[in-house]
Amino acid sequence: MSSQHSNKSFRIVVLMAAFAVIALALFWYQAAPKVNLLSTDSLSSTPDYFITEVTAQRFDPQGKLIETIHAEQTLHYIQAAKTLLEQPNVDRYSTSGSWHAEARQGAIEDGSNDILLTDNVTAVKKYQGSEDVLLNADTIHYLDQDKSLTSQGNATLTSNQGKTSAGTITTYINSEEVIMTGSVRGNYETIH
Repeated sequence: MSSQHSNKSFRIVVLMAAFAVIALALFWYQAAPKVNLLSTDSLSSTPDYFITEVTAQRFDPQGKLIETIHAEQTLHYIQAAKTLLEQPNVDRYSTSGSWHAEARQGAIEDGSNDILLTDNVTAVKKYQGSEDVLLNADTIHYLDQDKSLTSQGNATLTSNQGKTSAGTITTYINSEEVIMTGSVRGNYETIH
């Protein structure tokens, strides 16, 4: 009987020790401070990935090249749902025209084919049967839906005929149409 009693006592001691360990673990878990290594604000402003020396090409359903983007670096931000481009160089092609642009910075929203180029932007628009047009601005926004380039901030359009500045200059890739608004000024020379 004494072996049963000591066996029973041993089990009780083991169970009490197990309960004590569990209670201590729960107490420690409750008392431990909830500290993140990085603050949530830091993480939301950090890219979820970046790629250097990027070249990306896009093709239409028939396999024809319609866009090439080169960038020294791309940084994707999942919270903002956008990709930032450093030193972007963009070529966009269509059946009747094309454009080439360079800037110090750029941005593409997730799921969009629009491209916002910022900081010392230069773009050359080519349209079949017409002379090339040079656009310079603080920002140039390519809108894929209407195939337009909208230049804002120190916007200038330079052609063989002269130079025009305006608050906003919008030109369309598939036509010769140009719309200028906000303090339009031109400088043209004629040769007799």
